[in-house]
Amino acid sequence: MRNAFIMRPHPDVAEFVQAQARVSNRSVTNLAETMLLPEKARFEETQRELSVQIAPELLQEPVHHVIRDPQESDEEYAAGVAVFEAVLAIARRG
Repeated sequence: MRNAFIMRPHPDVAEFVQAQARVSNRSVTNLAETMLLPEKARFEETQRELSVQIAPELLQEPVHHVIRDPQESDEEYAAGVAVFEAVLAIARRG
């Protein structure tokens, strides 16, 4: 079931949305929802959490050798190493 809510946009915004809906032969609701979906996806992407499990023996080793992909640039490799080291540092802190 869909939820309803009332919007009271600025007259210029309301006029724009109504005109765009008319031109594209859509309802105002459909147009507004379609326009908001990419923003919703961007928001959800920023809210994601990442869980990582690390083998205990990796935490014991003082030096790690990160394998480089032959197609990686120097910057990409350095960024990957930095992420790996940051994850290990967080895991060591517990």
